[in-house]
Amino acid sequence: MQPQPSMPSYREPRSFAEFYRSSAYSRFPQEHRSHAWSGFKAFIVDQKPHDFTDIASSDWVLGLPLRAACPTRFDYGDGWKQRQRGRGDFLLVPPGTEVRYEIAGPTRLLVLTWAGGTLTDLDDELFADEEAALRPLIGRYFKNNVVEQVCRTLWIEMARNDAASRLFLDSALSQLGGSLLRCAARQTEKTTYRRIEIRRVLAYIEGNLERDLSLKQLSAVAGLSLFHFVREFHAQMGDSPYRFIQKRRAERSLRLMERKDMPVDEIARQSGFSSVRAMRAMMRRHGPARGGS
Repeated sequence: MQPQPSMPSYREPRSFAEFYRSSAYSRFPQEHRSHAWSGFKAFIVDQKPHDFTDIASSDWVLGLPLRAACPTRFDYGDGWKQRQRGRGDFLLVPPGTEVRYEIAGPTRLLVLTWAGGTLTDLDDELFADEEAALRPLIGRYFKNNVVEQVCRTLWIEMARNDAASRLFLDSALSQLGGSLLRCAARQTEKTTYRRIEIRRVLAYIEGNLERDLSLKQLSAVAGLSLFHFVREFHAQMGDSPYRFIQKRRAERSLRLMERKDMPVDEIARQSGFSSVRAMRAMMRRHGPARGGS
């Protein structure tokens, strides 16, 4: 009888702290702390510029820059995001998520980890689905002074073994869960407000296509800074404001041409184009010209 091939043994996903100590990150100076009762693990690391990939571990990972001022790119599997990351810009990574990083400068980072299910054990109603409860925070930077203070308290208390440390850690776990939940709710509210702001801009564009529409004017309608308006508009509409407006003008031109009772130069004017030639060029990009001469 031929021997049966042995099945590969199942191995639990590694904790994030274990990965950090044994991977390419081990070249960076780091100090690790843990607390058996709470299940929290934490470490401070002085990173150099790198382009490493973090494993899909069994833990939640919360990264807090204590000192940083450099461009950072990260990819949770849904495309690269880039921003200048500074002190206090948290990143939250759920269990089972691989993240690629490109860090352009030195960073002193405090990383706090806890096992998946810890927050559910804390409150199985609020955190029946941990990832769903905290989804608004995942894959983006966020700041919160309370969360930062909790992380710093946990780091200090994990170095102590006196009778009071358990009480501090117990309190910090509740504070952390509540603060993250509140941050997620605020992010949801913020996203809702931004959708309303962009809808207001869309209505304004539709009612003023025949006029000059500047970014400064549109950002004022939204009530956002120019930078935040352009970024939010693109995030919601998948296009820059300029390209979106040109497409809408081309669509209006096509509709007006179907009526066959308006001179082509008047169609161009009412659609917001500077000339018939500009109108026809844009119409060729976004659909076949119909009628008119």
